[in-house]
Amino acid sequence: MIGLTQTTFPDLHRLAEALNVTLTHHEGGAKGYYRNTTRTITTRRGLSAAQYKCTLAHELGHAFHHDTPTGNGHYDQRQENRAWQFAANLLIDMQELENACAWHQGNLAAVADELEITQYLLNFWLRRVAA
Repeated sequence: MIGLTQTTFPDLHRLAEALNVTLTHHEGGAKGYYRNTTRTITTRRGLSAAQYKCTLAHELGHAFHHDTPTGNGHYDQRQENRAWQFAANLLIDMQELENACAWHQGNLAAVADELEITQYLLNFWLRRVAA
C-alpha cells in the first residue's frame, strides 16, 4: 500500500534547495547534523532508506528554524522536539497512517516499514497525537 502523497527523497532534496541548504555525507558518528553557519546538512553514509529519509527531514527542521545549539539542555531539547515534529509533519500523512494501522492491525514495525519511516519517528508522532 504505497500512498500517493508520500514524501519522496527528491521532495526532501528540493526542500533543502529551497531553504538554500547544502547536503553532504560523513562517515561514522551521528546519523545527521545541521550547521546553521554554513547552511549545511550532513548525513552518515550507510543509513537505511527510512533512516536517511527521517534524518534528513529532521535536519531540514533545524534548517527551517535556523537552529543553533544553545548549550542549555532544556532549549536544545525543545529544538530537537521541534525538528522531529517538523519531520513527522513532512513524512506522515494521517490517512496513510490510519490505512497502514488498519492493514497491519496495529503492528507498528510493519506500519513504519509501509510508511518508509523509522519506528522512532512513528512513536514520536503517536506520542504527540495521544498527548
